[in-house]
Amino acid sequence: MKSTTVITEIAAAGALLGSYPMDWLVKRGEPYFCEPSSEPVILLHGFGGSRSNLLALAAYLRLAGFDNVSYFEYPRWQSLADSAAQLGRVADEKSGGNGVHLIGHSFGGTVARRYTTSAPKSAVRSLITLGSPYSYGQWSPTEVGIFGDDDPIVPAPIESMVNSAAFRQIVTLHDVGHLALIFHPEALRIIGTELRANRAPESRAAA
Repeated sequence: MKSTTVITEIAAAGALLGSYPMDWLVKRGEPYFCEPSSEPVILLHGFGGSRSNLLALAAYLRLAGFDNVSYFEYPRWQSLADSAAQLGRVADEKSGGNGVHLIGHSFGGTVARRYTTSAPKSAVRSLITLGSPYSYGQWSPTEVGIFGDDDPIVPAPIESMVNSAAFRQIVTLHDVGHLALIFHPEALRIIGTELRANRAPESRAAA
């Protein structure tokens, strides 16, 4: 890893550690949040993480006009298939059948991908993954995959080797590792743009 990436990864790790006590405060305040008005966005943390790791991303989304943000937490040792099935039940409950936006970091993105590939077409409006494990032969034609070019955990795919249906779009950010993807300004910009583009027509009119 480059020295600049090491520094940003250390900073990101510090931010993630600091998010755990912050999450306690957020949970205490959630009952007092205003009734959400936007389409549901579900955030999925990485393996061994928790919803607290995605607080900064959730705050950005709310500032961007997506106030219906929730988290999907899965047991660390639960199988991928079981986590994907559980996510499907949560997505149905949150959306009432009108579709959700899914954003997953690391293994959370893999869970979201697994659910999306077997879900009804209208069930998932956006699928965005951040440094998520993948296979070159996978089928995920609606997915926007964001990677860091200096990620030692999930290296960015070699685009010339990727199946044409493996991703809808691959974005590789420079001098970025695995943890810093969650906070990277360009990743946040892409997420906001993608979610706005995939809003339901009635939501676009209201925005």
